[in-house]
Amino acid sequence: MDIREYISSGVLELYVFDQLTEAERREVESMCAQHPEVKAELGAIQDSVDGYASAHRKNPAPELRSKILDQLELSDTKETKVVPMYTSNNYRWLAAASVALFIISLGGNIYFYNSYKNVNGELADLRTKNNVLADNNIHLTKQINNITDDLTIISSPSNVRVALAGLPLSPASRALIYWDKERKQTYINMSGLPPLAESKQYQLWAIVDGKPVDLGMLPNEKQESLLLRMKDVSEPQAFAITIEPKGGSARPTLDQMIVLGKI
Repeated sequence: MDIREYISSGVLELYVFDQLTEAERREVESMCAQHPEVKAELGAIQDSVDGYASAHRKNPAPELRSKILDQLELSDTKETKVVPMYTSNNYRWLAAASVALFIISLGGNIYFYNSYKNVNGELADLRTKNNVLADNNIHLTKQINNITDDLTIISSPSNVRVALAGLPLSPASRALIYWDKERKQTYINMSGLPPLAESKQYQLWAIVDGKPVDLGMLPNEKQESLLLRMKDVSEPQAFAITIEPKGGSARPTLDQMIVLGKI
């Protein structure tokens, strides 16, 4: 919170004139405890109010005493004389002006304080919306980068595309392999595989010289990228995926082979 903005909002003046709710008074007292400059400003406002009251306190003029004495008739009868009291029109005008000034000042402070609270609320909403937009922008940028990378791999002339078709264990299952024959890199699109139980995991294999070579485990969680980078392999003749216990196996479980594709 901007301390100078808080001080200029008018809430401290309303506190001095006892125009705040109990919750708002506690907020002011909390701010004073946390911020010495707020406490100092509150003290200065209180001193100003006290100084204004003292400055406008009127003592009788010295000549007033002589006038009153001149109108008194002192006698031995000790008769009590009723002396009329005179009220200065100037005093009445000053009192009325002070009350009017107080009301105007109080109304202005209430208005500015409410405006300050409204602006603060709107600012908080704007900050929240800005944070949401920033997060969305980061996510969209990441998605665009992933798509760009995937398209670069798919369109590369050095990549060999291998379609893995479903086997009797799951005839509808599908997968695509992109194998870079120059860099020996392997990428897989596993979107055509059904989800597994938590205790199971897909494992990718390459068939090299008639023997299975482990190319890594496929994640159970949905991936943001279309293609997933697997282990590199040289001169594969085919690719296959099996269902294995979570964490994988040293050798493929052949009766759990779900898809297979030859180059």
